[in-house]
Parts: sequence; C-alpha cells; structure tokens
Amino acid sequence: MLIKTLLIATTNSDKMREISAMLCAADMADIKLLDLTAYGAYIPPEENGASFADNACIKALAAANYSRHLTLADDSGLMVVALDGAPGVYSARYADSGHDDAANNAKLLSQLAYTPTEQRQAAFYCAIALALPNGKLWLTEGQVEGVILKAPRGIGGFGYDPLFYLPDYKLTMAELSQNEKNRISHRALALKKAISLIKNLDTL
Repeated sequence: MLIKTLLIATTNSDKMREISAMLCAADMADIKLLDLTAYGAYIPPEENGASFADNACIKALAAANYSRHLTLADDSGLMVVALDGAPGVYSARYADSGHDDAANNAKLLSQLAYTPTEQRQAAFYCAIALALPNGKLWLTEGQVEGVILKAPRGIGGFGYDPLFYLPDYKLTMAELSQNEKNRISHRALALKKAISLIKNLDTL
C-alpha cells in the first residue's frame, strides 16, 4: 500500500469520527487522514445526483481534483418503504432546515404517524466513492435493514439512528456500542470494501 494521505470529503465530525475509527481498526492508522476543514477555501460541489452513488462520486471527484489526494466520499441515508423510498438522497435535509437531525427525525415521525408497525420497514444505505486526482474512480456500497420506531431510543450515533430499530439486535442504531455500530452499519459494510481497495491500490 503506497497511499500516505487520504482525504475524507466531509465536514461532518460525527461521520469523520466513525470513519477514522474504522480505518484505525483495519490497521490503517499510519495513513494521514484529512477532512475538508483542512481546505478552508474549498467550495463543495452541488449534490444533484439522482442516487447516493451519484452524489458520492460527485463529492469524491471534486475533492480529489482540488486536494490532489486520494479522496473518499460517502453519501448515505434512509429509505422508508411506506414513503416510497423517501427521504432517500434528501435524508440530510429532509426537513428543509439544513443538516438538522432533530427536525429531520420529527418530520419522519410526522410522515409515518398513521403507519402501523408492520409497515414501517426501512433500510440505511451507503455508497462510498474513492477517487484519484487523475479521475480514476471506484465505488462500494452497504445496506442494513430495519424498522422505524414511533419514538426515538438511545443517545448514541447521529442522524436517524435513534429511530432505526434492528430486529436482530433488539436495539436501535443509537443504542449500539460504537464498536458494534462500526461493525454492522451500512457505512461499515461499504467502508470495509473500500478499505480493501485502498490496501491494494498500488496493484489496481
């Protein structure tokens, strides 16, 4: 593995903390990690893709071109069956109030107010794009199935984690330990594949 620096194309400290922990656990602690706070003049591109994969690629390519570093970008969110896949790519700004977790969760509960428990199936999905400054690109994905509760539970995680119930664990994503979440989450599943790519990058 020849990579010495990896840019994570985010300013979200929660997301950065999760990704950093997973990279360290994968014996990649010797790679220097940066996020977009290191580039104060950088203007992120508009995330106008039709899918999570589209947006991940848009972010990764733009940041790699600007920074001249290998860049990892993820786009992830919640898809609720009863809402025809919403909030989908609009997960972070579902309530039209910026990246406001409380407002997004409140809107989701309102939209599902009359939906019975047996019809509240959902999935967390994550697409991760790896981009080189020369435009070369790789994409990985991960998904985990769950159910949307009628009230939040747990104080861990972020985003929709307190509402996303995992039947196999009988816990919400916000009730999992950080180590457990970093093992089974949608982001963890996608990142595991991305890590394998990074470790073999000099041979790809």
